Amino acid sequence: MTVAASAGRSVATEVSAAPARAGVSSLKILGIGVPLAYSLVFFAAPLVFLVVLGFWLVEDFQVVPAFSLENYLDIAQHMFAKSNYALAIAQSLWVSLSTAFFAVLLCFPMVLAIVYVAPPSRHRLLLMLAVAPFWSSYVLRLFSWQILLANKGIINSALAWAGFENLQISLIYTQVATRIGLIHYLAPILIVVLYVTVANIDRDLIAAARDLGATRWQAFRRVILPMSRTGLVISTSFAAIVSFGDVLSGALLGGGAGRSFLGSVPLFSNMIMSEYASSTNLPRTAALAMILVLVMVLMLAGGAAVAERSKVEAG
Repeated sequence: MTVAASAGRSVATEVSAAPARAGVSSLKILGIGVPLAYSLVFFAAPLVFLVVLGFWLVEDFQVVPAFSLENYLDIAQHMFAKSNYALAIAQSLWVSLSTAFFAVLLCFPMVLAIVYVAPPSRHRLLLMLAVAPFWSSYVLRLFSWQILLANKGIINSALAWAGFENLQISLIYTQVATRIGLIHYLAPILIVVLYVTVANIDRDLIAAARDLGATRWQAFRRVILPMSRTGLVISTSFAAIVSFGDVLSGALLGGGAGRSFLGSVPLFSNMIMSEYASSTNLPRTAALAMILVLVMVLMLAGGAAVAERSKVEAG
């Protein structure tokens, strides 16, 4: 009787577990299928169309499906002459890399203050305040910066009112203004990424370093900084990629171009938008956009390689 009862309970358990497994399986399929479908429809499909469009031609002001390298060959001929796309790409790299450096340099001390200075009970509040800029439109924030940075904007008007006319500066339509807009956009994301990195550092290691006689600076340099290296690399790579592909900050704050040691050369993303607005050759614009995407992919690959190496070195 005991064996029979046990067998009956086993069969009943398996029968009741079967619907549960079916439910979990359906949930897994739904959880994987929805993000996959979203990525295919809104990311992969437009990207594939952009790649294909770059090989099409324009005849009699109409796009003709074809497979031709004419657009890429024409771009290659103007890479170092006339349009000078190579210099525009170099200008964009300079702006994006320097923006990423200053953005991380600004956000990392803020994260250290949140993690090690503020009480743990205030961390969520401070993070919420850090991401508060995302509650407003990116374009609205850029127009706000226009009001602040204009030659007769709020900052210069306040300096003039205070009697510091000599300290008035012209920032609007410069690369400095472009970087300010980009940093304002990137800061909330970088703070969250760096917070996750720094908050997960074992505090016992810091305490051990202090017990062994290390100063606060030595504990930071030998414990916190090395263990934050991966997060710093990821944050820098992300900031550089977003800055390289951004159009709005360069257009609204930088005027599409800005003077640097490379000269007054427009950013590559703004150059693409200008050609799109002034030309009917959409396939050629698509080819330019693919070059932009290719550079961003190379930056992503380089950042991932550096992050993986830093992760290995950190142990």
